[in-house]
Amino acid sequence: MNRVVSRAMTRILAISDIHVDYQNNLKWVESWPRERYMEDVLLLAGDVTDKLPLLESTLKTLLGKFQKVFYVPGNHELWIRDKKTTKFTSVDKFHQILELCGSLGVLTKPDKVRTSDGGEAWVVPLFSWYATPEEDAEDSLYFSSNTEDADKSHLMWMDNHMCSWPEDIGSRSQFFASQNEDVMKGTYDAPIISFSHFVPRLDLVAATEEDNKMVEDERKTLGLPPLNDKKQGATVGFNFTRYAGCKRLDTQIRTLGSAVHVYGHQHRNRDRVVDGVRYVSHCLGYHREQQNGLTWGLQHWEGPKQVWPPT
Repeated sequence: MNRVVSRAMTRILAISDIHVDYQNNLKWVESWPRERYMEDVLLLAGDVTDKLPLLESTLKTLLGKFQKVFYVPGNHELWIRDKKTTKFTSVDKFHQILELCGSLGVLTKPDKVRTSDGGEAWVVPLFSWYATPEEDAEDSLYFSSNTEDADKSHLMWMDNHMCSWPEDIGSRSQFFASQNEDVMKGTYDAPIISFSHFVPRLDLVAATEEDNKMVEDERKTLGLPPLNDKKQGATVGFNFTRYAGCKRLDTQIRTLGSAVHVYGHQHRNRDRVVDGVRYVSHCLGYHREQQNGLTWGLQHWEGPKQVWPPT
């Protein structure tokens, strides 16, 4: 009788913006079956929670389900709720989170994994932040709009109220890009799957006809009528490109030679190839966005989405 030799079937899966402060999201994440994912690698592309105890418990939960967990913080993680009584900054919190990840075994640096196609791939986390047009116009993804209400955008964007920065930080997008300097000097001998929280290109923000079709398919699965909204539920007067991401991020992606780049932040899902790089956004987002089918793909994948090997 031939002996059956088991072989690890490692897939690289991705998700972002799980926002586990919301009980519906937390319960959904906790419900992912370990048997389905125990041989897989998870890329968690930021916006888990701003509460460190909840971040720690969520990361521990995911470590119990996946072979490896890679992670980069999002903007929500760097919120400081008690700014009046502490000099602790968002940069301090960023480093505190990296220390927490190191103590748990959550990966925030590049690592090579064997994959289910018999090959190997490098997972490369990239830290990032967005560039506003006022702070760093050259690096910003900002695209002006006749319908924008700049004051409304500023008031709506909670980072403007919840983050606390050192006075000498300068351009935040440049600061976080500089945290990737060692990564950019690395030698990689297999396909690179990089990931960040923020959006690396302006042309990923607006929905294409294919994106709109995917939303309609998701809505059909949910038993909903057509949305008929090419802006996919965007708030009137708010210009997301002001806070979307930065150009430096895509420069680093191109310098690395990434085959795939995963990102999050915009709560609208994407999967498209631009100039030879596949960009994937698979956000969980908020409950109302899930209910409206705006974070398409959740019904199909019932959890994180496979980004490598290609399906």
